[in-house]
Amino acid sequence: MIIDIHGHIGNINFSPYWNKSFEQVEEICEKAGVDYCVVSAARSIMYDVREGNKEVLEAVKKSKRLLGYTVVNPLYPDSLEDLRYIKDEKKIVGVKMHPDYHGYDLGSKIAREFMDKVVKKTSLILFHTSCMSGTAFSSADKICRIARDYPETTFISAHLAGIYQNPLYPYFPNMEGVEKVLEYNLNNLYIDTAHYLMYVYEGAMEKVVDYLGADKIVFGTDVPLQGELQIRFAIEVIKKLKIRGEDKRKILSGTAKKILGIS
Repeated sequence: MIIDIHGHIGNINFSPYWNKSFEQVEEICEKAGVDYCVVSAARSIMYDVREGNKEVLEAVKKSKRLLGYTVVNPLYPDSLEDLRYIKDEKKIVGVKMHPDYHGYDLGSKIAREFMDKVVKKTSLILFHTSCMSGTAFSSADKICRIARDYPETTFISAHLAGIYQNPLYPYFPNMEGVEKVLEYNLNNLYIDTAHYLMYVYEGAMEKVVDYLGADKIVFGTDVPLQGELQIRFAIEVIKKLKIRGEDKRKILSGTAKKILGIS
């Protein structure tokens, strides 16, 4: 089994290349060999939080392969009302938060007060992690601090904990986020593999596994930002890691199955 913990439906960045209905995302996953994919709505991230949440709710009801995240935003506190979907629909499994696109600092007072309310309604939160030079609203350090303060909630720091290409020395990825996750060493914090560097730089994924171990890593692709071929390549990268077969299975599905309660 392969579980993609981080996907989307709709039009990411308003690009025609990344505009995919839930049926199209399902097809991509099927062709790439992904059994389950947990998605949020591009509309929720880019434009209208609550309308996007409705799209995801309707999609997972019809889909055999997709599970859903509800997106919340402290700048639109009425989005908290959509957390009822987690209780009402078993295929809505958690919350997605994207401070960089929504324009708030995860370390701010407003974000912290909002988190107090969110964690009461969900056991799983996926954070977009700042992964471009100059962005820091949702850094790995801030996510680690939140995970430390809410030990009963499971957190996923996306994009390999925000690993990004060093703009001055582009042949070396910046590992600061991974190092922060290692430093905090929290039992309730994981990172996902949804980052293009694992496709671009040979050895990047090996370094992440060497730093953190397989137990801390879950498979994610950012589909449809990554299409069928990139997803297939990402799976092959993990399968070819020089680690135990058991650890490869943990990354591709084992840990995600525990987080999501999939047997």
